[in-house]
Amino acid sequence: MSRCSTVWRELFINSPNSSPFLSYEWFYALCNNLLKTDPEVMIFQQNDRPVGIFPAIIENGTLKFFGDERVTDIIDIIYVPGYERQIIEELASFIISRDLRIDLFPLEGNSPLIECFPELVADVITEQIDLCPMLSLPDSWEGYLNNLNGKLRHELRRKLRKAIGVKIRSMEPEHIGILFKLMSDSDRNKKKFLTSDVREFFKTIANSFFTNRWLRLRAAYLDTRPIGAIFSFQTKDRIYLYNTGFDPEFYYLSPGIVTIGLDIKSAIDEGKRYYDFLRGGEDYKFRLGAKERYTMRIQR
Repeated sequence: MSRCSTVWRELFINSPNSSPFLSYEWFYALCNNLLKTDPEVMIFQQNDRPVGIFPAIIENGTLKFFGDERVTDIIDIIYVPGYERQIIEELASFIISRDLRIDLFPLEGNSPLIECFPELVADVITEQIDLCPMLSLPDSWEGYLNNLNGKLRHELRRKLRKAIGVKIRSMEPEHIGILFKLMSDSDRNKKKFLTSDVREFFKTIANSFFTNRWLRLRAAYLDTRPIGAIFSFQTKDRIYLYNTGFDPEFYYLSPGIVTIGLDIKSAIDEGKRYYDFLRGGEDYKFRLGAKERYTMRIQR
């Protein structure tokens, strides 16, 4: 994989689905910190020009994306617009010629793989798998509040008024320890999740995404004390809320909801159009106005 870094980055810039999860930087961190491998990837060319990358491996006769389910929320092909059909036709021919099984997930519902594979490969099944709620952002904070139903609007306003002294601030990668502490303090499962390998993965992502201006590492402070933190990414018009933590000592201030609520307000002020809550059907996402969306799986 490391040998195609330049090609990957060039394709990523032009790909219409260029979320941070499809970047070379993401897969580099994944392979070095969690997978401990440097896998081959499929590169598709047209007249010697690279037009697509398929970050997948063949394992026990099954074509699958390489990744780690603990950390991978969305995955897909990376492609130059206009070539997706040709890429998938070539991929389908490859699968059929070798009689491969397929297990590809988690895909967004608008992935070209979802659209094209069922008509190109026999016995393909697509299904919804995980809730992946999405919030569409209006032009103003008042517009956002008005889009919530009366009860949810009242609840959010009440919580923000109660936490009137709380301010949200951006942090640089060297402060990621604040996130780790708040994640561990707020949830025993997150504490267990934060193995040394996962922490190194987060640090690598934080550093490389900060360089590319994709990092959105933020904390909500009450005076000088951080009471909530978010580890998010940003590209184009979308925020991706990747992980959160809060100080349970300040539970009375609803630090988790307040931190995300303040960040949504910032995102609206910055002109972002979507706040992507990623995988997981936690209730707070819907209380903040997100709508149902599902990741998809392709199997054969």
